[in-house]
Parts: sequence; structure tokens; C-alpha cells
Amino acid sequence: MHLALWAIGAAVAIVALDRLGLWAERRGYIYWRKTRRRGSAMSDILTGLDAITNPAAQHVTEAKQAKKLEERDNGDPPRA
Repeated sequence: MHLALWAIGAAVAIVALDRLGLWAERRGYIYWRKTRRRGSAMSDILTGLDAITNPAAQHVTEAKQAKKLEERDNGDPPRA
């Protein structure tokens, strides 16, 4: 009997956590289930740091920026 109550309580907690996540996603706080991320912030940061420490990698950062500008000019949504 106690095991069944624990299982029901766990299921209710999981559903409540999911609803909280969906609410936070609608408000724009997090990405939960419905919205896909657009790009990787960590990748952009690491590429920028690599360009600072490794001057030969500067062209990668410049190519990414040029691609983003080109996609904006075409009216296409930016890709990750």
C-alpha cells in the first residue's frame, strides 16, 4: 500500500514539474519541450576564446558572422 502511494506521489510530482517547465517556457525563461534552441551559446563563446588564443582560428569566427549577416539579409531565419 505504501509503495502504491509513493508511486502515485512520484507521478504527480513529475507531472507538476512538467507543467512548471511548460509555464516557464511560455514565459521565455527556459527551453523545455515545445521550443527548440537556436544555436549554441557555449559554442560561440568557445569559438571566440579560441580566436583570441589561436589567431589562425580567427577566420572561423569571421565566417560564422558573415553567414549570420547573409541569412538576415536574405530574410531566412538564422540556423544554428
